Amino acid sequence: MGKLKWFSGGKERKDNASELIQNLIFDLKKNSDTKQLEQLLISYKRELDEEKSSVPFILSRLNISISKVLSENNIVLTKSQKEMLKKLRALSHIRYGY
Repeated sequence: MGKLKWFSGGKERKDNASELIQNLIFDLKKNSDTKQLEQLLISYKRELDEEKSSVPFILSRLNISISKVLSENNIVLTKSQKEMLKKLRALSHIRYGY
């Protein structure tokens, strides 16, 4: 995954998000306690691939859903999973320069 510029468009964000989600899903498969989060990520990856909504909108909803699943299911992530999640969340940060 390359460095994403703050002005990157939807395609670059989508590609980076898909890669991060795929890596996170693979890492979560090692732990049965994270099944709900894994299923959530699979559904959002599918939504990103189908491109039915804008990428920033999908990523924004994904952030909210992830927080909800982590909180409701008391899921504890490993350090590497937290790093991947942090990078995934950063993709939804859009700065508008004026």
